[in-house]
Amino acid sequence: MMAELTNAVVDLQQRGIAFREYTYPTVDGPVAAIDVANYMGFSVERLVKTLVTTDLHGGYYVFCLPAACRIDMKKAAQLVGVRNLTMLQPDMFEELTGYVHGGCSPFGLKTRLPIFVDEDVLRWETIYISGGRVGLTVEVAPTVLQSELNAQTGHFTR
Repeated sequence: MMAELTNAVVDLQQRGIAFREYTYPTVDGPVAAIDVANYMGFSVERLVKTLVTTDLHGGYYVFCLPAACRIDMKKAAQLVGVRNLTMLQPDMFEELTGYVHGGCSPFGLKTRLPIFVDEDVLRWETIYISGGRVGLTVEVAPTVLQSELNAQTGHFTR
């Protein structure tokens, strides 16, 4: 099967990163990350969501964390060295990332942003992460987040 050419997939291909692609229906299909994991038969601990935050002073940060977890904004802000973080508003989301809200991937971002990956993500041989659109997930080794995207690690979940 030929890979769907989203920005994320193109980025993965250009970097020579091995990945496997999975799709699920976007009409009447799962929406929340946990529901996607259940629908696809993935371990919810291995499904990783990508969140984009801002410090409201021109700083933007990407966080990759297990789908079942919630981001702890205080821990995340401390990790990046700012006072406060808030989720990026949907009206800025596509302009900054090149993705629609709910389909963001750390691969192929329109704007180069600092990426942080929760330590729990790295314990798996492979993870499932957005392939750059709602309904598309890719399976990759989590270590490529560090080696290819220069992601920093830390613990920022609750």
